[in-house]
Amino acid sequence: MWTQENRGRYDRSGLRYPSDLTDAEWALVAPLIPPAKRGGNKRTVDLRAVV
Repeated sequence: MWTQENRGRYDRSGLRYPSDLTDAEWALVAPLIPPAKRGGNKRTVDLRAVV
């Protein structure tokens, strides 16, 4: 049921796209992404935007 509490929790109006991650969601996903390989170029893509 859409209570005021749930509306606030699932509000995505501040995001650019509905599929973008909130800060709380990104905090859960970010540790699972492996670091860039040594010796290669730096990443030029924002991984948060890709996910």
